[in-house]
Amino acid sequence: MRTHTEQGLTLLETVIATALLALLLVAMYGLVGVGVREWVSFSGQTDVQQSPRVAAERVLAEVMQSKDAVVGAGGTSLGLVKVTVLAADTTAGAASFTVQDASPLLTGFLVSFLNLNSAETVTASAMAGTAVSATPVLSRAHRQGEVVRRGETTLSAAAAVGATSITVTYPFGVIPLGNNDTISIGGEGPFAVTGTANPFGITPALAQAHSAGDVVQPLGVVFQLTGTQLLRNGVVLADLLAVPAGRSFFNVPTTSLSAALAPGGTQLCVQSVAGFSVNDRIQVDRETYGTDQAVRPDGGTVVSINSGTNCLTLDHGLTTTRSVGTVVRVLAVEMNFLATQYNSAIGQTQTAAVTAKATLRNP
Repeated sequence: MRTHTEQGLTLLETVIATALLALLLVAMYGLVGVGVREWVSFSGQTDVQQSPRVAAERVLAEVMQSKDAVVGAGGTSLGLVKVTVLAADTTAGAASFTVQDASPLLTGFLVSFLNLNSAETVTASAMAGTAVSATPVLSRAHRQGEVVRRGETTLSAAAAVGATSITVTYPFGVIPLGNNDTISIGGEGPFAVTGTANPFGITPALAQAHSAGDVVQPLGVVFQLTGTQLLRNGVVLADLLAVPAGRSFFNVPTTSLSAALAPGGTQLCVQSVAGFSVNDRIQVDRETYGTDQAVRPDGGTVVSINSGTNCLTLDHGLTTTRSVGTVVRVLAVEMNFLATQYNSAIGQTQTAAVTAKATLRNP
């Protein structure tokens, strides 16, 4: 007779092994639970940080497609000079042209083509989609990609602090502004326009005095911080909490020359260097243009700053003589704001500070 040796776990060993396995599973579940909670909390925090940036990116994307900008008193409003570009070459004598986006233009108002130091201005007599009819016909050829924008005008008489109306010139005999337009005057604005002829009413009243000849530019877009909301042309774009302490919602560091500059000068001595940083692209003077000639601003990149003398050193020299008082500004718009969001993962309302910056279009 043969015997068989039987091997296996006793009941006691089975109970002990089961208990150890249960403890191991409980420990693993706890670790997984902590990991999930941490991931959800991190995800919620990421949402808190990203949501404000979405609003900022929408604004700054428009800044990068704008030729000029003006920040209102207190830094709670921003007006943009919107531009488009030619979608195809045109020839001298052409009675129409096509642009990539016709929204910056208005039927019945002036349209300007900007190319290096030259300019041509016509009236947009009709628009159909991106096709624009020109009156009179174009006097010269223009290349695809050339900047096209609404034409500007100038003050025909000085305007004092507190004024609520302005008189402007009528380039080519065409009314340059329309009722409900928004404009900038020199470096001040945005202003809402009322009326269809001189004198045009403006709101709010002027906070600065302006001389005859100061440039008046139509603004295509106005962003306004009202209470806890950011509006774009009067329509709510985002809900916001507040502006960080010591900052303004919109900011374009601006100063003026305290000493005249000759062509080739690389050192700009200004009234204040507050807000200017190394590597900032800056602009000296504003762009203006008349019947046939564009006056382009000077500019460059800041390579060093002497805060003791309030002087900026640029990477290359200026091309034109600039007088005392000429405007100097950073060629960018900065946004600063706080945003709030409820993080359901941790049951808390969190606040994130957002600072974002974009450079104006400068072809």
